[in-house]
Amino acid sequence: MLDIKQAKTIKQAEDYSILIFAQAGTGKTTTAKYLPGKTLVIDVDRTSNVLAGEENIDIVYLNTKEPFHSTKQLLKEINDNYLDQYDNVFFDNISEFENAWFGQKANESKTKEGKDMGTPQMQDYNAYGYYMTDMIRYINSWRGVNKVFTAWETTRQIETSGGQTYNQFIPEIREKILNNVLGLMNMVGKMVINEETGNRGFILQPTNSVFAKNQLDERKHCLQKELFNIGVPATSVPDESD
Repeated sequence: MLDIKQAKTIKQAEDYSILIFAQAGTGKTTTAKYLPGKTLVIDVDRTSNVLAGEENIDIVYLNTKEPFHSTKQLLKEINDNYLDQYDNVFFDNISEFENAWFGQKANESKTKEGKDMGTPQMQDYNAYGYYMTDMIRYINSWRGVNKVFTAWETTRQIETSGGQTYNQFIPEIREKILNNVLGLMNMVGKMVINEETGNRGFILQPTNSVFAKNQLDERKHCLQKELFNIGVPATSVPDESD
């Protein structure tokens, strides 16, 4: 039987997938404490110490030495035995996972000779594209939990049809799968810090200089602590000049 839902019964503030990105050390991981309910943090980059003392957050550490097999095992165990205990899953972070994945492949190639020794092979890059997108699809298939992913920040150069070029801030994800990954998210936000107040916030509206998207509500920006207040108007404007 087909699993058909009426659109009017779907709630935007439930079962969403969000990706947040920023420079390392600017507070992405801290955003987890603003999620309502119980949260499981999948710690890839070992920065979850900033969440010390948070009562509604549990942390599980992904094996970054052998992410190819250990990630599949970890996610399956969460799905089979722990998922019903949580309201949110916080994957921190995709950029470091990518580094760890290729690091494992580089180590595996150390038995090779010549220029291939200690470097990922061409087939590894192709395999990673499928691995990463399949992993995100699998996590996104978990019903009854909100999914949040983090990534570091980088830039890309874009050329307009008129020949103008500009730099755009984007999540640090391999270019060939970037659009695919971002397409799997309901919201993509770039974290910024107001230089005067020190407040952190997110840009949720796309511009020439920032990749962002928001399919969950009408907000164009929000404070860090208000990111998960889906459908509630923002109370302040982040400093977009940062």
